[in-house]
Amino acid sequence: MDKDQKDQNYFEEDEPEEKTPKASAVGSFFLALFDFVKTIVIVVILAFIIRVFIIQPFIVEGQSMEPTFHNNDYLITEKVTYKFRTPERGEIVIFHPPDNTSVNYIKRIIGLPGDTIEIKDGSIFVNSNELTEKYLNSDEQTALSQGNQEKITLGEKEYYVFGDNRNHSRDSRELGPIPLDNLVSRVWVRLLPLDSMKAFAAVNY
Repeated sequence: MDKDQKDQNYFEEDEPEEKTPKASAVGSFFLALFDFVKTIVIVVILAFIIRVFIIQPFIVEGQSMEPTFHNNDYLITEKVTYKFRTPERGEIVIFHPPDNTSVNYIKRIIGLPGDTIEIKDGSIFVNSNELTEKYLNSDEQTALSQGNQEKITLGEKEYYVFGDNRNHSRDSRELGPIPLDNLVSRVWVRLLPLDSMKAFAAVNY
């Protein structure tokens, strides 16, 4: 065997075998599967982060916030705002009541830290000024379970909340002031029903 033939055999023996179409298809399948699983994992992680730290859906149960919200209204609330500023009067919030932190309530903030809240003759007075609440039904009055007058001055990081449906709401009249740490999120927008979609902000009293 001459030298040229030896070299030819050497190179022929060292040439890699070509992949068959079947092996190539299997490799492509597993690569596509890996990409799909990776995408799903990323989406789940992002959804978890958004759900825990940024926004939270909330379904209204009951009639304590009528006429603003009704039973089964679907809301989107956000958790970011109060990390940069304090809650404002008139904002609607989700919070844990002090006597049962495992549940969520939805109410409107009426009293801010340092405010003196007085309920008398069916009306609310904040720092001796009667509050005009246009979001209430025209005949709505703020009643007390005992007596017809109550007065309280809020401490640091304490908030006084009311339901808009004053006769069917368990709020600060019974719960007392709500600590800032109990506030979970601020109502941002109502998504459902579609014909009532609306964004919400603090009320200009």
